[in-house]
Amino acid sequence: MTDRFLLGLVAVLILTPSLPAQQAHYANHGSALLPDSKVTPGAVAITTKSTICTTRWGKDERHVTAKMKEAVYAQYGNAPGKGVCELKTHTGANGKPVQEGCEVDHLISRELGGADAIENLWPQPYTQHPGAHEKDWLENRLHKDVCSDQITLEQAQLEIKTDWYAAYLKRIRSK
Repeated sequence: MTDRFLLGLVAVLILTPSLPAQQAHYANHGSALLPDSKVTPGAVAITTKSTICTTRWGKDERHVTAKMKEAVYAQYGNAPGKGVCELKTHTGANGKPVQEGCEVDHLISRELGGADAIENLWPQPYTQHPGAHEKDWLENRLHKDVCSDQITLEQAQLEIKTDWYAAYLKRIRSK
């Protein structure tokens, strides 16, 4: 290759704008919003049941940065307090007003081995029903089921990433 060819190639690479990240679109299962599986396919960091069942979740360190959250909101064309993440106020269990919008949620929850990675994060509304509250319940239930040998860790990870709401409906009926 000639120096001139290489210079031209470098110029093309520098001057060509990078392609924007793929714009995510929520999927639906009835009225439940699901993440876009092309943008948020899920990612696993832990694959051993013993680690899942002995870690004190909530006491361990999270590694989701503000920049990661910004990127996730941008992928879905959202921002805190806007669109499906619009803030709404309701009365909490303690009788006090609570303002909720979205949380940048792990598709495969950390307590099921989910990774702190962009491909495992999505903005999930609390104000949508079913929504983040129901998915939180499911995450706790699946963790309990994995640790009591009712389901394998791999099956729990697959169910929650494929259609968290279908997994929720399956379990809420047997509550």
